[in-house]
Amino acid sequence: MRINSAKDDAAGLQISDRLTSQINGLNQGNRNTNDGIALAQTAEGAMDEMTTMLQRIRTLAVQSANGTNNAKDRDALQQEVTQLSNEITRIACQTKFGGEQILAAGKTGALINTKGIVSIQVGAYQGDKLEMTFYSNGFTLMGIASKAGSKVAADATASTSGLAGAAGSERFTVSAQSLATLTIATVDLLIDTVDKQRAHLGAMQNRMESSIRNQSNVSMNVSDARARIRDTDFAEESAKLSQQTIIQQAASSMLTQANSRPQLALSLLG
Repeated sequence: MRINSAKDDAAGLQISDRLTSQINGLNQGNRNTNDGIALAQTAEGAMDEMTTMLQRIRTLAVQSANGTNNAKDRDALQQEVTQLSNEITRIACQTKFGGEQILAAGKTGALINTKGIVSIQVGAYQGDKLEMTFYSNGFTLMGIASKAGSKVAADATASTSGLAGAAGSERFTVSAQSLATLTIATVDLLIDTVDKQRAHLGAMQNRMESSIRNQSNVSMNVSDARARIRDTDFAEESAKLSQQTIIQQAASSMLTQANSRPQLALSLLG
């Protein structure tokens, strides 16, 4: 090391310590960003399954809307629709990252705050962050419907969207031909709403991957700069060592010659 303490180079020590703080911050920021990518992938994976279930509900609604079905046929279709509706809400409530819900409604002090935002500290300094946004009402069936602008009625007979039920147990309704028709249109709105959130998460993943690549490059270059300030310049020190070795060898040779002259004089006299 060229600088082992402040007495070696006080200014150089301060500069190198600032660079060290930046390097450590960038490296930790990249680890944070990888966590953010994992969170987005977890949420997007759950939404992919929600989309699959919404597509199935839509297919069942199209089937129920056909006039060849009787009441018993539609009741059988309704059973599957009810189970799929309940599963969408269950997935929203049970999808977690590090033990924290990420698809339920945002809460104060939770991973997803009341505004539906999670902040990722991606850089070395204050303010170096990215924000992923979720729906503040969450991704239960009620939450998605609220974002899509679809109303949920307490009773299916009063529904204008095909959605009905008490809070936490909302479901699509296909038990009547008219309700099945409403459900088709509403499911389309919900699929579009979920797809928009998935697009945001996909874009954020790409952005965070770009951030990691950039910061890795910055960290490498700053590390090189710190090394030039703090570490030993081996080329320079090797040159100095060679110079000192030559001087030492020359001095040793001169001393040897000086010591040999008295012996030479004595041999001549003898």
